[in-house]
Amino acid sequence: MKRFASFAKSAAALAAAALAVAGTSGCRNATGEPGDPWTVLPDDAGVRMLAYVEEFVKNSPRDAGTPGAARASRWIAQEIRRMGLQPVADCWTESTAKGRKSFCNVWVEFPGTSGRTILVASHYDSKSGIPGFLGANDGGSSTAVLLGLVEHFAECRPKIRDTVRFTFFDGEEAVGAYRDDDGLHGSKRMAEQFLAERRDKTLVAAIVLDMVGDANLSLDIPRNVTPWLARAAIKATTGRRDLPTVSIARTSIIDDHVPFVMYGFPAIDFIDFEYGSAPGRHDWWHTAEDTPDKLSARSLHKSASLVLALIERIDKDEEVPDELKR
Repeated sequence: MKRFASFAKSAAALAAAALAVAGTSGCRNATGEPGDPWTVLPDDAGVRMLAYVEEFVKNSPRDAGTPGAARASRWIAQEIRRMGLQPVADCWTESTAKGRKSFCNVWVEFPGTSGRTILVASHYDSKSGIPGFLGANDGGSSTAVLLGLVEHFAECRPKIRDTVRFTFFDGEEAVGAYRDDDGLHGSKRMAEQFLAERRDKTLVAAIVLDMVGDANLSLDIPRNVTPWLARAAIKATTGRRDLPTVSIARTSIIDDHVPFVMYGFPAIDFIDFEYGSAPGRHDWWHTAEDTPDKLSARSLHKSASLVLALIERIDKDEEVPDELKR
């Protein structure tokens, strides 16, 4: 991802903790209060997501078209199968600014009955040409949040009307500057696929996550998103201490939501660009300092809870324009 305006516990312990709680997580209301339990994540979900990050970044570097990216896509699909689900791997080859490359999107869907689809997406590839780059926050955190949400849906099997598709995009990062043949490869492909299917299926919202695990989490919504989704997100977070701070950014951002907006689909992006050793420095982004120790289970939990809150509002047609309602 890139702004249009310029801007300046070990893995073993986490894995053990995740295994220790996995048998007791279930689909439960974490508050113990009445309500639909799928809308509330278990308290231990963040710990499991952090464990996912630790394991996932072992597939680094994973820039598109490399063996690391292929290992990463297989690892994601393997984790989804472990949850008792069948992932879809959409692999293709296309021309890029650096010649022909292979890409692979991975997704899994929970069917609804409305004929509408809510897409929740993350990119899993990493920026090329950065020695020692793990991309724990940039690519890893959002991948882990999606896996945590897939696991939650697999346990709960929520009875919601809209189909929810969780998608892991390849090729978000540009090798040079973003342009038609460099960057956003996976999201452009899926946006085009939804466009081709539009007579039979309505994509009511594309929810994109990127860099959502910083221990000092503060999420921005770029200017170039669909307004009603931004309003829904702000309303969803109002008065909710279990959700992250969300604000409207002063700039537009190039990220995986852009192809959907360009093709006329509602889309929103949540991203934390305050990622560094001090406020305003942003000195860990696209560097070898982007490591799992900079993330927190609490931040991952909050980001996932935000997605659930937004899915709930969309499924209930809150803030959804009349032309998109069932």
